[in-house]
Amino acid sequence: MTTQATSQWRIAVDRACRRSGICTAQAPRYFTVDDQLRTRPVDELVAPDGELIEVVEACPAEAISVTDLRTGRSVVQNEE
Repeated sequence: MTTQATSQWRIAVDRACRRSGICTAQAPRYFTVDDQLRTRPVDELVAPDGELIEVVEACPAEAISVTDLRTGRSVVQNEE
């Protein structure tokens, strides 16, 4: 009948990125630097992973967002 969908997260890096390099150093499987020296996700869609949450929380510019595709909600709520 129906199969249960595997949970996925969507990673995005916005223009607020200061290029500190924290994400690319801590999680190179998730983040890379493109030809214009901008930080980008290696893959936009990923499986849930606690390591990714730690990197998002460590971003000094709060430029990384991770959204649960099933719920459409942010996985990490940055404190203001």
